[in-house]
Amino acid sequence: MFDDKTILYLEDEPLIALDIAEFLETLGFQFVKVAYRLDQAEKYTDQMRFSIALLDINVDRKQTSLALGEQLAKKGTRVVFASGNSVDIARMADLGHGHLQKPFTYDALEEVLTAAAMKPTRSDAPPVQDKSSVVTLRD
Repeated sequence: MFDDKTILYLEDEPLIALDIAEFLETLGFQFVKVAYRLDQAEKYTDQMRFSIALLDINVDRKQTSLALGEQLAKKGTRVVFASGNSVDIARMADLGHGHLQKPFTYDALEEVLTAAAMKPTRSDAPPVQDKSSVVTLRD
C-alpha cells in the first residue's frame, strides 16, 4: 500500500519519533523523513515533495504545525495531524484533514495513513489559522 509513498513525520519527542519512524518503515513507506523541530520540517519540505505528512500539532515549545500542514496540503500532500488535545483533533476533522488522537496505537496509525493514502490530494484545502500566540495547548 505505501511502497511508493514518501512521508514526513514531525514529532518533537525523539523516543516517540524513532519508534513510530521504525513502524512507518515496516508499513512499507519508500522514504521516511523525521523532523524533531518545526523549522527542520519546513526545511525538508523545501528540499523534497512528500506524498503524506504526519504532523504533531504542538511542537517546539508552543509552536504549532498548522501553517505547515496548510502549505503542504496546498502542494498536494495528504496531511494527518496528531495531538493529545481533543479541540485540535475536532478542528482538523472539521477541515477534512486526517487526524490522530495521541497517544495512538499502531493499528490506529496504520488505519488513518491508509485512509489518507487513498484520499485525493487537498490542494484546495481551506486555510488553517495558527492561533499559537493566542492559545497555548500542550500535548
